[in-house]
Amino acid sequence: MRITGSPLAAVIEWLGRLPARRLTAASIALVGLMGVFDYFAIRDVSVAVAYVLPVFLAAAAGSRSSTGVAAIATTTWTGIEVLTRVGPPIPPGIVVWNLLARFAVLWIVAALAGHLAERLAEATGLSRTDPLTSLPNARSFREAADGEIERMRQTGAPLTAAYIDLDGFKAMNDTNGHAAGDEVLKAVARVLDRHGCVARLGGDEFAVLLPGATLDEALGRLGRLHHELLEATAAWSPRVGFSIGAVAFDQPPHDAADLLDRADRVMYAVKRHCRNTVRGERAGSPAQVG
Repeated sequence: MRITGSPLAAVIEWLGRLPARRLTAASIALVGLMGVFDYFAIRDVSVAVAYVLPVFLAAAAGSRSSTGVAAIATTTWTGIEVLTRVGPPIPPGIVVWNLLARFAVLWIVAALAGHLAERLAEATGLSRTDPLTSLPNARSFREAADGEIERMRQTGAPLTAAYIDLDGFKAMNDTNGHAAGDEVLKAVARVLDRHGCVARLGGDEFAVLLPGATLDEALGRLGRLHHELLEATAAWSPRVGFSIGAVAFDQPPHDAADLLDRADRVMYAVKRHCRNTVRGERAGSPAQVG
């Protein structure tokens, strides 16, 4: 079942960002509103299905909240049915049966909605997270970069992006096996995770976003990062290196793809001429640290 990208998924994702207490309070208030409408509605107008809505809302706050709201909705629904009964009273056995049956239905709705919310959270997380390293993936990085580019347009603050490629990774991988290669990538990810907005773009390529950093500031930070990466992977042989290409923007790039493409070109220049170093460019003026 496809849940991501649908209007229902968007609603569930939005609800999941709201505080649980607020969701629970809103759900109970909605039950009361449905009860008032049910009490005064013309008998031919069925509003019973409306009791599902607050239960669905509460499901985003967790199973405890949705179960409680289901119980309140069931009691309200059945109580109004008894109070507005025209004719002989409903036998107590039927009242109890209605209570149990309605609670079961609403509880099932709550459980299904909660499961859907969990699946959506999982699917959304996986679609933005690299499964091997647990770093954000390329999609997540592009979203973050687009956000920083828009902020740059509003504030005029500088922005630097860096593209990282491992040198000699294939040789190390072929010599030690893919399991060892995976461990190297995880070690790289642990270092990068301490340096702000980072991502694994795929294979042995990574990216770093440095909002507010000028070229000189970025080169200093990337030089330290380069040293940390070499230390973190020193145990594997043959050794791997890190070619890092950075671009500092004084004017906003067109979009995230443009930002990455420029940083990628600088990184490939590093691999061609001075592998395992850091190189940064601003408006065609290169700088380098080893």
